[in-house]
Amino acid sequence: METVTIQINNAMGYQFLQNLEALDVIKVLQNTPKIQLMATAKTSDRNLLRAKRLERIKAITKNISVDLANYRFNREEANNYDE
Repeated sequence: METVTIQINNAMGYQFLQNLEALDVIKVLQNTPKIQLMATAKTSDRNLLRAKRLERIKAITKNISVDLANYRFNREEANNYDE
């Protein structure tokens, strides 16, 4: 016995698999809703774009050094929006 993950692209394909299941040829172990699959695809696309963007930023900024050794953050100055 093998376990296979597939994607069904139309209703006829889904009906075909339901018929095969009724004939005890296959067993559907998990039905993932299309909305969940689309969200997963969007997330993976976003992660891929993020990784590419970070690679590009690292390539651009690899030779840039900023010395923050004597920097002191002044919260009062940061919260002073009036000036």
